[in-house]
Amino acid sequence: MAALAAFYGRVLNVCGIVSALVILAMTGLIVTDVALRNLAGLVIRGSVELTEYGLFLTAMMATPWLLRQGRHIRIDVVVTRLPPRAGWVVELLCDLAGLFLSVLLAAFSIISTIRSAKAATLIVKDYIIPEWWVQWPLGLMLVLLSIEFVFRIHRLATGPRQARIEGGSV
Repeated sequence: MAALAAFYGRVLNVCGIVSALVILAMTGLIVTDVALRNLAGLVIRGSVELTEYGLFLTAMMATPWLLRQGRHIRIDVVVTRLPPRAGWVVELLCDLAGLFLSVLLAAFSIISTIRSAKAATLIVKDYIIPEWWVQWPLGLMLVLLSIEFVFRIHRLATGPRQARIEGGSV
């Protein structure tokens, strides 16, 4: 299990790197577009659209990585004040709920993406692209998120019986 967890951690690190690179590319695109618009009166066709897709891709790729790092949004003011065993139970219930919802949403997302590909649905904006090109990261992210919840549950089950102290904790 440790080797699998280490490999999976590397997969999620790649997701984090992709997310960072997309942010870098969006920043470069926005700066270049604004500079060209103000200095030369030129516009980069589709820059706003590409930035929208980039924001979505960044959020999708970063989510499972952030969960693995314990850097996700976490409101734990109650959990950290509970007795250790009760905090552990709440953590377990939250992870089980996260797993259930991630699996459910992954299934719906993957079905929707497949339907979109079969129907050849297009997004018509500055660029005309198949809709599934934009949808696939959501299904992938939810599958990776589901896997991470399984690892979280395993770590919780084999660790101390207390609430987690993570990067976003108070």
